[in-house]
Amino acid sequence: MKIYLIRHAQTTTNLKGINFDDKKNVLLTKRGQKQARELAQKLIKIKIDKIFISEAKRSYQTILPLIKLKSIPFKIDTRLNEANFGIFSGLTFKAAEKKYPEIYNARLKDKWNYRIPKGESFKDVSERLESFLKNLKKESNKVGSVLTITHATVLKVFLVKFLKFPLKKADSTYFKNTSISFFEIKNKNIKAKTINDSTHLDNDTLKSKRIYRR
Repeated sequence: MKIYLIRHAQTTTNLKGINFDDKKNVLLTKRGQKQARELAQKLIKIKIDKIFISEAKRSYQTILPLIKLKSIPFKIDTRLNEANFGIFSGLTFKAAEKKYPEIYNARLKDKWNYRIPKGESFKDVSERLESFLKNLKKESNKVGSVLTITHATVLKVFLVKFLKFPLKKADSTYFKNTSISFFEIKNKNIKAKTINDSTHLDNDTLKSKRIYRR
């Protein structure tokens, strides 16, 4: 089975520099809409059997140009949602540290296990992502290629949980809006083919790309 994990296009909160961005009603900017169209052109020739998106509006807006071109049905799956940032929701790193210094620093010391009050830890996100992939594997004989629209934290957790990236390395990886990460799943093994590919964006520069290929 082939799986494409894609981060949503640029949102109004991305533009404002909001780091803890888990709101579901945030919309794409004009640039984000353009990114979504460029993504669709990149994916138009790729065989896709199923599409799953998070329940955030930005995920739907990101996939809309592609489903208009290819008429592929999609399903909303909450296991692909951005992490619930609890009391940090809607804040920048700087604002969260200033408002909740003890909690902010406690999270930095153990980001994988530390659960933000009223929110989730990285481990919580990994458990729902693992559940999602387990369901996909059950359909591997019927489904050859799956595309998902998801969020930055989910992508970082995927690197740690399934590709054994060190947490610090994964957490410092900046997944560009609409970047494509492509993996193959065979039996119990997940092999990375491309991580964080943004070459479809016409305003991107070679210097800004962080692409992993194997």
